[in-house]
Amino acid sequence: MNSDEELPKLKFGVATSDHQSEAFDAGRMDIRDKWEKSQDQTRRGAASDFWNRYPEDVKHAAELGCGLFRFSISWSRVEPEPGRFDPAALEHYREIVAAIRKAGMQPVITLHHFTWPIHVEERGGMIAPDFPQWFAAYAEEVASATGAGVSYWITFNEPNLLVYGYIKPWWSSSYTMPPGCPPGARISEQLDKSIQLMRNLFLAHSLARDGIQKIDPAAKVGTNPFVFGLPGWLINFQDWMASSTRSRKRFRDQQEGMMRPAGICLALSKLRKGTHPLSKYALIRKLSPVFGFFDDLLNSFAVLAAVTNCDWWMLGMRGKLSLLFCPPSCHGKLDFVGFDYYWGASHLEPHRVTQLLDASMSKFANAPVDPPGLLRWLRRYHRLFPGKEILVVENGCIESADGFDRAGYIEAHVEKVRAARREGIPVSAYICWSITSNREWGLPFSQDSDFGLYHIDLDTDPSLARRRTKSAEAYASMIGEDAIGRQPANENGSATESRPGTAVGEVL
Repeated sequence: MNSDEELPKLKFGVATSDHQSEAFDAGRMDIRDKWEKSQDQTRRGAASDFWNRYPEDVKHAAELGCGLFRFSISWSRVEPEPGRFDPAALEHYREIVAAIRKAGMQPVITLHHFTWPIHVEERGGMIAPDFPQWFAAYAEEVASATGAGVSYWITFNEPNLLVYGYIKPWWSSSYTMPPGCPPGARISEQLDKSIQLMRNLFLAHSLARDGIQKIDPAAKVGTNPFVFGLPGWLINFQDWMASSTRSRKRFRDQQEGMMRPAGICLALSKLRKGTHPLSKYALIRKLSPVFGFFDDLLNSFAVLAAVTNCDWWMLGMRGKLSLLFCPPSCHGKLDFVGFDYYWGASHLEPHRVTQLLDASMSKFANAPVDPPGLLRWLRRYHRLFPGKEILVVENGCIESADGFDRAGYIEAHVEKVRAARREGIPVSAYICWSITSNREWGLPFSQDSDFGLYHIDLDTDPSLARRRTKSAEAYASMIGEDAIGRQPANENGSATESRPGTAVGEVL
């Protein structure tokens, strides 16, 4: 008997989220609705209307053979005013949980999926001193409404990325998500707010976990930080940088130090493009081709060595961060290790760094695909949290990226999960993002922003018909292989044959 066979059966799943899928409700606007308007981004509109059409999507997930269905709660719907919880909204989410369980799947609930009520932001937002208590009260209300029928809870979706609502990435001219700091905010102000955010997220998660488990002691509560597949030496360097940061001054010095190469990088980029004032000189124009090399090097250093870009959430959970960021009372407050993995690069050649930066700016068609990176992260988390259950909470692809179509991408990453299990790593679940096409955070809808296993023409089809794709067929086949006994993998990590999915439906 090998290690894989000694582990509990691998669970497969699909996911969705409230803002990306539920139709806009003018009476329950969230911070993302306000942000998309102010930033002139694509509005969600009807989205995929998951609020009304969730029975369809749950049915489709069950037809694929899934055992898990992840969705998120709209805090703005549940708590439309401070301290007032809407019984009808809570009942609606209870019905979704019941539908998932009736379909033979386990629910996975996310409480904060990159959005929150406007009234929370008006009272100071996630950096307000009372935010942990506000969030915990909301979490407990939801847990009370759904009862003991939820297998897994995720407090904050990709908590490590929420800092970019308070600090500008050094490769961007604007904040990548709400709320953003006031115009002219100094880097020191941005960093101070980032510190307060980190502490509040740890405290809020810990209090919410206590509240949920008061309702259901068997509930498993965790999070899903977003990680890039990077070389091991760079991850180790990031760990050292973060764990050695013991004071506010050191944190500021480190981050502001990263701004210097970023500033040089920007100047070199302008020189290369001929838009810098010095470009008028003939010697500078002759040297401009050389600037690209240094531009790439400095960009790599400025982006990838930043503490705010490291795996600080899990380092905090492991007790490796200063109490400046993570109070000791929050150490180890997770019942499973969850994370999201999409893109990576095993080696940092300049073009791969450019691809990583493109991926960070949601240019998914140019994102670097590196399935072995998923296995590296599974091994890392097994070392950090030995014996702890591990979930791949999100993994998925647009129609085509870096030479992979969506079906090939999923297959390659599922095989890395299987490889980890063969090593005895307790990976219990793989969840594919996403069950349907959805609104990808203000991006125009196109094949370069569509991760859906079931395709919806969001802009042109008022009926929002779900159409099963070839990648859905492939995913059903992979799930079926696990259910009836997998075939041996070839050298490329994919099955030597494939079995057709058993569900019927129109296939794109």
